[in-house]
Amino acid sequence: MDEKKGILYFQTRSQLNHEFPFKIFRYSSHLLKQSLHMHDYVQLAYVRKGMCHHRMMSKSLTVSQGELFIITPGTEHSFSAIEEKDFELVLIDFAPSVLDGLLGPMKDALEPYLTPGGASAAHSWLHVGKTKQTLVLQLLQEMQEEYEAKEPGFEYSIRLSLVKLLMVVEREYRKIGRRPPNRMAAAADRQPIEEVRRYIHDNYSQDIPLEHGAYLANMAPAYFSHVFKKETGQSFIDYVNEVRIERAMELIRRDSLTITQIGFQVGYRHLSHFIRTFKKRTGITPTEYKKTFGSLTPSN
Repeated sequence: MDEKKGILYFQTRSQLNHEFPFKIFRYSSHLLKQSLHMHDYVQLAYVRKGMCHHRMMSKSLTVSQGELFIITPGTEHSFSAIEEKDFELVLIDFAPSVLDGLLGPMKDALEPYLTPGGASAAHSWLHVGKTKQTLVLQLLQEMQEEYEAKEPGFEYSIRLSLVKLLMVVEREYRKIGRRPPNRMAAAADRQPIEEVRRYIHDNYSQDIPLEHGAYLANMAPAYFSHVFKKETGQSFIDYVNEVRIERAMELIRRDSLTITQIGFQVGYRHLSHFIRTFKKRTGITPTEYKKTFGSLTPSN
């Protein structure tokens, strides 16, 4: 441990094993209150359950189950517990050299997550959808078991699981249309609320918690909620629902998908929630809307 730019600086030579610079551990203490720090290795943090605070690159975010961060070398960050809130973090520390020779055709796609400054703040954070959380937890469990048992070949097994986990994360980023790191700087020049609105229109089919919008706008969640409503005239959740229902109405008019398929496609994971939200915004159910408008727009 050293100091750099006036903050704590953790180094591979003192924190990780020289022969296999990798470790995985879990943290759940209500006393957790890290000082702002950085490391010369990569840290992957996954919120397994509960809620806590994460500060990274001057942004503060209340994080909860399913949130995943990749903290690249030299990135300032810290985690802290929230009073009376349970949580469990799974943390992986590793030197990029652990994956030398294993990235293959994914080398160009994955290297930004392993190098200093390679991934900007918004591209270092991912809300893992429920459909992928089981796989992420399975890979983390496999690595922890290998790390603790240290059977012959455990290093190779961990490397393979780590590469697979990074591939899952990279695919999730691409799936939601997240901009690549080298384009995020230009996005930051636009007005923050307008940028969040644009993000909603581009990614309405995915989970978009309020904390995600706040993070993109570089605001505390409560303040972001206030500013968003002031500038748009709607709450964040109402705005997301409006975008989704408008898209659902368009798909219904095309008359090429079932109501269930449309609900899922516009971001609702439960049909009952979709029907309830649709009726609240339009006054009729999706089925009733389909009977009236379902054949007005020919399918392409």
